[in-house]
Amino acid sequence: MATFQTDVLTSLGRVRGTTDHRTCSWKGIPYALPLESRLRFSPPEPLARWNGTLDASRFGSIAPQRSLLRTKVGPDCLTLNIWSPAADAKRRPVLFFIHGGAFSHGAGSESFYHGAYLASRWDIVVVTCNYRLGIFGFLDFSLLDGSCSGNNGLRDVLTALRWTHDHIGDFGGDPQNITIAGQSAGGTMVSALASMRDTHRLYRQAIMMSGGPTQLQSRDSCRISSEAFVTLNGIETCNELYAADLQDLVTKQKRFMRKHGLGAATFRITVDEDLVHEFPIVAARKGVMDHLPFLIGTTKEEMGFMAIKPLARLIDVGNIVNKGLEEEDPQIRQELLDTYVALYGEDRGIPMMYTDLLFRISSTWFARNVASGQHAWMYRFDYETQILRMNGFHAIHSSDLPYVFGNFKTALVRPMFLLTPDMSQVRAVADEVQQDIVSFMREGSLPWDPCTDEHPLGKCYDDPPTIGEMVDRRLDALHDRTRYKYRSFHGISL
Repeated sequence: MATFQTDVLTSLGRVRGTTDHRTCSWKGIPYALPLESRLRFSPPEPLARWNGTLDASRFGSIAPQRSLLRTKVGPDCLTLNIWSPAADAKRRPVLFFIHGGAFSHGAGSESFYHGAYLASRWDIVVVTCNYRLGIFGFLDFSLLDGSCSGNNGLRDVLTALRWTHDHIGDFGGDPQNITIAGQSAGGTMVSALASMRDTHRLYRQAIMMSGGPTQLQSRDSCRISSEAFVTLNGIETCNELYAADLQDLVTKQKRFMRKHGLGAATFRITVDEDLVHEFPIVAARKGVMDHLPFLIGTTKEEMGFMAIKPLARLIDVGNIVNKGLEEEDPQIRQELLDTYVALYGEDRGIPMMYTDLLFRISSTWFARNVASGQHAWMYRFDYETQILRMNGFHAIHSSDLPYVFGNFKTALVRPMFLLTPDMSQVRAVADEVQQDIVSFMREGSLPWDPCTDEHPLGKCYDDPPTIGEMVDRRLDALHDRTRYKYRSFHGISL
């Protein structure tokens, strides 16, 4: 399909993107200055005006990380991407989507998140962004130099969100109707942003997909990790961090994760009492989110890959769960294990227990507390393709992303549909998911009952969709007795 140039004049300057007659896109728009020298570990500095016309026809660099697939890294990574049906005066709902990746990898430019289909199918605007990851985004080197700061990844996202609020009207979007959404680490970011009352003016609704509202850390925990990194690598001044090669720092980060970290949970948002004042569940209990419409959910078997031992070792999520379980009474630990095995069998018992501990139980706790204002709806993504079922993965973490964005042909997701020659059922499920998301964006509500303080019900996406319990009642009651729940409701991190 032929593409053409499309220019937009903003208060910062002219931006040149592309259009294919169905969707316009502007890619790699910088929302902050490049991460040169001191800016690597300091708050982002918003970009001032540029001269001439900014070429936004292709994606820019991504945040420093180690990956065989993601190689285009660079200091000029603080960029965002926009898809819109047209850069006109129409005020369309805006989906501001925050990517996942355990706060250590990923990018808003990944094929998972391309917004062309959503924008053209539903007449909305889609925005994705990059943010700092790993040591750059979630450690705090102010212990070496007061000009450094923590939570820089979250600060980046907030800066990109402010940019979107200020300029999306030039791209056919409605700055008064922005929905923030995120999956996995991005979902955790959504819960953190919602806990910050002064951010609410920037958006109207929030969607947390497979996020962990309990997976934040205290200021002391962050300091211990930051001290461990500089000690392990013999770093004595911030000038050494500023002068180091970016990829060399990423290599040091990998070594640090092996020796000190909590596997996939090594990097976390910090409740620093400066930017983030409360753990999300605590903030929800205090009524901070009472008037914020929320859609909260998970996949049915987030940790299904744990049934495949090599994958379980490769995607290391066990450390943080095991550390948490160590704090439980031995009788509770045994009851948890016995109950999960009784409900799901020997092979699926542990993956389902990890699914609940990392994602689903905390999501229901969060929803119940947000729901004091009757503005929270829950969902669960249950649909699984034949190949996921055969491999024992079932509806695993991230398997819902193709259905959310309508991208089924990209290399990363194509294997999920190898044994699905007829995609009509898949597309019907995707249409159901997307229709609810867009309805929520437009109306701030959904056509099933919102969550209550009682046992939570929600929509289960399958063929056909149903309304059902988000968690088995026996498990819900058992988790109510855990130390984990006490910590979560009182803002005590691991």
